[in-house]
Amino acid sequence: MAKKQRSISLSLVLLRFAIVMLGSMVFCCLLWYLCFWRLENADVICQSFVAYQQVEQMLAGEPKTFISPGDNFIAEYALFDQNGNVLESNVTAKKLEDLTEFLSVATPNLNVLRYPYADGSTVIFHWYYRAEFVDPLLRGMLPPFEYLWMATLGIVWVFCLLFNTLWLRRFLAAKLKLFGEVSAKIGAQELDFTIPHAGIREYDQALDAMEHMREALYQSLSDQWATQQKREAEIAALAHDLKTPLTLVGGNAELLLDEELPERSRKMVATIVASNDRAKHYLVSLLETSAGADESFKDTSLPTMFNELCQRTMTIAETRRICLHTQNELLGAANIQKDHLLRALANVIQNAIEHTPAGKNVYLEGRMADNGWQITVCDEGPGFSKAALHHATERLWRDDPARGVDGHNGLGLWFAAQVVKTHAGQLELQNCDSGGVVTIKFC
Repeated sequence: MAKKQRSISLSLVLLRFAIVMLGSMVFCCLLWYLCFWRLENADVICQSFVAYQQVEQMLAGEPKTFISPGDNFIAEYALFDQNGNVLESNVTAKKLEDLTEFLSVATPNLNVLRYPYADGSTVIFHWYYRAEFVDPLLRGMLPPFEYLWMATLGIVWVFCLLFNTLWLRRFLAAKLKLFGEVSAKIGAQELDFTIPHAGIREYDQALDAMEHMREALYQSLSDQWATQQKREAEIAALAHDLKTPLTLVGGNAELLLDEELPERSRKMVATIVASNDRAKHYLVSLLETSAGADESFKDTSLPTMFNELCQRTMTIAETRRICLHTQNELLGAANIQKDHLLRALANVIQNAIEHTPAGKNVYLEGRMADNGWQITVCDEGPGFSKAALHHATERLWRDDPARGVDGHNGLGLWFAAQVVKTHAGQLELQNCDSGGVVTIKFC
């Protein structure tokens, strides 16, 4: 017995995903901090307290006059005279307006410092507690470094989340694909295979259920095949047993034809011989079907085939006092199994004749249709019952109360349907005002 493979729960898979996700985000943070440290050591950026330190150094010793700082001075400043005019500043526009406002209005902002000089001028400093670019050109062109760097970390986190989510999706989709493959094989009745192992407990439980379904379907189809084989054998045996009495009937009828008989009697014996020959053909068809033999397809004239069909069925109609009306509008030729198709079509017509009261009509029409041709048989009998419309073409089906139980074994329409299917055609049963209608369409 094969060792059962180990499975993990779906919750553990999701927990593993969460751990991997958290670990990758922590790794991104460490890498982010390392890059920040390298940029700081390379004097590309400075930390948040540097701006305040520069202001303290500039005002150390309480200078009497203003000394302009260098370009690497990070804090914003503006120098005003006694009248509030701007003497010097490293900012313009809105930022300069804000510094001017700080000159006239006292502010509790800890990031603002006002320092008066002995000459009556006043300097206003404003800084932010954030990392900044050291290069003033970069500070003017780019957003504040700290904001830019935090946005970079956020983008990296988003990509990290997207990558891990896509990995989880691909992993789970690969497992779910197993269900599609198994369902496709079961749907195609390809049951001789082993259902794979997903490795996830919840998935494997569902696959185990599909395995039980596969085994049950396999057993059911095996039983059905055995039943079908038994039925095929019974049909073959029945057909074989009927050959002997039919041979005797045909032989005796042929001997009677050698005698001097009245014309009416001779005609009746000839009908017996013809009907016996058709019965032999039907038995041959049953034997061929049960043995798997088949007739080859050949190009055959459709009008000629239709005329031969009429000749085969006209005698049966006359015997039962049924008027068979024929209309041959077929043209050209088709690649068909002539003998099989003639027997199949004759079965349909004979079925219509047998269920039409004496003195009534059966209509046989052959005509060209869209992209093909068709044969239509219409009778004036009781029509098909609801059950017959669905099951009349099934083998050995005889439960047809609308048409009565008349000793038939339910093979006529079944054989016709099989032959039509072999020719890629369609056999349709329906009712009309006068009776039943059988339409056989070929492409």
